[in-house]
Amino acid sequence: MRRRFFGRRVEVTCEKDAAGFRLPASFELDDRTVRVAAIVAQWHDHGFHAGARRRTWLDRRHRTYYRVRADDGFSYDLYVDRTGGRREWFVTEQWDDQDDGSVGS
Repeated sequence: MRRRFFGRRVEVTCEKDAAGFRLPASFELDDRTVRVAAIVAQWHDHGFHAGARRRTWLDRRHRTYYRVRADDGFSYDLYVDRTGGRREWFVTEQWDDQDDGSVGS
């Protein structure tokens, strides 16, 4: 298993699915376009930031994570951060497509 960690902002192109939700279709990484072949998993993070002084809805993280299989033979974890009204995409991790990214793989 070969893993690579990023934690960096990326530009993502989205397409709407049949229900009208915007899903990642491709993203720019290391001066190349990576196309999403399949979305393997999706989950939400609405937790509080470390050290949050207040615990109101506005102080929560608003992130949607996507585990995707890409056309370059790797899988990636991406998330869109909608905290504070922004919409920024990040790539956090890449691994060999043979590895599903689960713990203990």
